[in-house]
Amino acid sequence: MTHDGDTRLLTDGHRLLPGVDPHTTRSHATELLPARSTVLLYTDGLIERRGEGLDAGMTRLRQYATALAREPLDTFCDELLTGLASDPANDVAVLAARLPTSQPRR
Repeated sequence: MTHDGDTRLLTDGHRLLPGVDPHTTRSHATELLPARSTVLLYTDGLIERRGEGLDAGMTRLRQYATALAREPLDTFCDELLTGLASDPANDVAVLAARLPTSQPRR
């Protein structure tokens, strides 16, 4: 997600979770991100709700994340958890990283 709140899924290099099949060949992907972008990793418990499709949960996540794009990372994560993790029986984990304001010159 950019600092302005534009969101997109990073889908290159998408494979099975580590540990599911230790014999699976792992791929990698590279993505150039603008300064101040936030990368969010999360478990399914953040977006899944009983009786609802994943598309609805993804839409909800994108809306929340867009509204919180300029917040400090601790506030960003806390608000996502408060607003989206509706089922206390479901495990939820989030990890967010934000790129610096400017990239070092090479």
